[in-house]
Parts: sequence; structure tokens; C-alpha cells
Amino acid sequence: MANQRFDTSMSVFGHLSTLPDLAKQYLFQTRFIFETRSELASILDSNELMIRARQASLPAKSFTELDTQYMGTKLLYPGRATVSGDLTILWDEFQDMMVSQQLHKWANSNIAADYCATIEIKLYDSTLKKALPVKWYLYRCWPKTISDFGLDHNADGKVTRSATFSYSNFEIIRTDE
Repeated sequence: MANQRFDTSMSVFGHLSTLPDLAKQYLFQTRFIFETRSELASILDSNELMIRARQASLPAKSFTELDTQYMGTKLLYPGRATVSGDLTILWDEFQDMMVSQQLHKWANSNIAADYCATIEIKLYDSTLKKALPVKWYLYRCWPKTISDFGLDHNADGKVTRSATFSYSNFEIIRTDE
């Protein structure tokens, strides 16, 4: 077994200079993938939907605690895993109102078997030219609520909408080889 030598100095030219840049929370893309040739894909006239999202939250998983007594000592173990199950996306609507139209069609499709999609969330580097080596996939997603938006002659702001999607499970997949 060979001895490995580690750089223990705090020189920025040593170990710290080889670390990658920090991931930025504002450089991401949200894509909905529908089953090919499904009823939902034909209603939306596409196999995917891209939302130019401003804000989204990555999924969380929590565990209940199981405790037991062993020789007078309390031992804790992880119990049942629970996925948060909700993803809220906030976006600015463009003048084509494409996202609102597609979500309206999806919400009114009433096709239980083909109602779900897979959401892919991808992060990018600071130059927006290269995707980071991980993707999040949220499975069996469907729109739970789609927010309304107000129109006002006295306002000069943009139309911002949000939608909450439920999902069954998620995974994080490493994409680099």
C-alpha cells in the first residue's frame, strides 16, 4: 500500500486552488418531461415544458426517529423517510403567456393515467455555458395549485405567477463520467 501525501498547507496555490467554484443558486433550469406519445403530451403538443423559473426549492427528505433501549442505554435509529412532496416554482410570465397556457391545458386535461410528468432541475456554472455535474429528477409530478395574478391600471410591474407541484419521489443523478 502506497503512502499518500496530503497538502496540509493553507496556501491558496495548494489544495484550496483545486476546489471547484461555489454553486450559484440563481443559475438553474426547470424542465418538465412528459411520456412520449402520452395523452398529456398530445394535449400540450410537446414532450416537454420549460419554465423560465425565477425561484424553486429543491426537494427535502426527513426521517422519523426510532428509539430502543439496550442495556439501559437509549439508542436512536433512522425510521421512515418522508419526501416533502411539494415543489413551488415562481416565474415571470412573458407576453406570449405560454407557461400559463400550457399549465391551464395540463390542469384541465383530467387524464389520470397520463397526468404526471418528471421534473428535471439542472444547475449551471457562472458562465451559463456548462451544466454542473448533477441533476435532480422529481417523479410523478402534477400541478397541485396554480396561482392567480392581478391586473391593475395603477401598477407598472411585471406579471409574476407561481405553481405548486406535488411529486412522489426524487433522486439526484451525477451526470459526469
